Amino acid sequence: MKLLTVESVEQAVLRCILHIQKYHKIRTEIIPISTAFQRISSKRLNSPEILPNFNRSTVDGYALKAQQTFGASESIPTMLLCIERLEMGQKPLKKLDSGECCYVPTGGMIPDGATAVVMVEYCEAFNDNQILIYRPIAHHENVIFAGEDLNMNDIVIEKDETFTHQAIGRCAGVGISHVEVYSPVKAAIISTGDEVFPIDSIIKEAQVHDVNSAILTSILKSMGFEVIENHLIQDNEELLFTTVNRLRETVDLILISGGSSQGEKDYTAKIIDQCKNPGVWSHGLAIKPGKPTILGSSGSCLIVGLPGHPVSAMTVLLRVIKTAYQQAYNINRPPTFAILDTNVMSSAGKETIVYVQLRNVNNQMHAKVLYSKSGLISTMKDADGYVIIPGNLEGYQRDEVVEVILL
Repeated sequence: MKLLTVESVEQAVLRCILHIQKYHKIRTEIIPISTAFQRISSKRLNSPEILPNFNRSTVDGYALKAQQTFGASESIPTMLLCIERLEMGQKPLKKLDSGECCYVPTGGMIPDGATAVVMVEYCEAFNDNQILIYRPIAHHENVIFAGEDLNMNDIVIEKDETFTHQAIGRCAGVGISHVEVYSPVKAAIISTGDEVFPIDSIIKEAQVHDVNSAILTSILKSMGFEVIENHLIQDNEELLFTTVNRLRETVDLILISGGSSQGEKDYTAKIIDQCKNPGVWSHGLAIKPGKPTILGSSGSCLIVGLPGHPVSAMTVLLRVIKTAYQQAYNINRPPTFAILDTNVMSSAGKETIVYVQLRNVNNQMHAKVLYSKSGLISTMKDADGYVIIPGNLEGYQRDEVVEVILL
């Protein structure tokens, strides 16, 4: 039996990053801005116009010269002549002079000469054209000036920045209807094993449902990947090779769960090598759970042999593959820190992944360790994230503050 030559998680992630940047991050597509949520911009976008492109009111009220309201009160209001009443989308026809005001709806354009807008709640019509103002307002109060939101050539979104709802709104506000984004990663998932049967099958003793395909598909879709094909192949080396050999020409990522250990029917590494160009990079990771992981590629296709145990497979996908894609595409997530509720020990020489449940205790975030064997999945339903214990540490102590990587 060939012994596994373990590779550090850091080295594995770096290998994946370099592959992704060379083959996957070079493809882009142009899509409507309304469909860009959670997509990653492949270029910096600068504003082609100013936003807003006119001075506008933030309230329903009367546009005026602010200095005319100084000293106004309930007992001694300021009286102004209303020279115009505007509607939404209507451009003022007159310029304000001293002693004049103009009614403007929320979002409406204010006339030249106005320096502020007083809310209609602080005004009263004295007759058809005269308005009483009952409170003073400051210069620029309740007004957004042209270009105050975005000026010409201001950055709307940076390269490698993820489109949020707000970024989509900024683009739409300056007339950007289509944007260039990185093309989504296309993935295929293959579950293997004589004991594995479709989820909707009635199984017998010694048989299991295909848990991994459901978990892996869910994680990949949450990452914005397109899962093109999903296969269940019982231990049939020829069929597995034929499937992988075909898929490597059409997808960017193949996940093969099961068959990564050193048993008689564990021939995933052999099949990846047969695909060549270059084949297997490494067989074995210094990580717990997930040591028998296989990493390799064939041309532009990244091929990963995952352990068959669901928690181990999920751990490697999250810790190695998801981390690599996030770093390759410069996706930064704000860190989350929590206080450990108990001591946790590492596995000597391996990076240890510990799943935790987060709880707010007296306005402090606490992490409860969820202990589980690699073949058990029920305890994972309570997991909010995981803690990484580096291989050079013995572990973490109770009450120690640690970073939690959210799922």
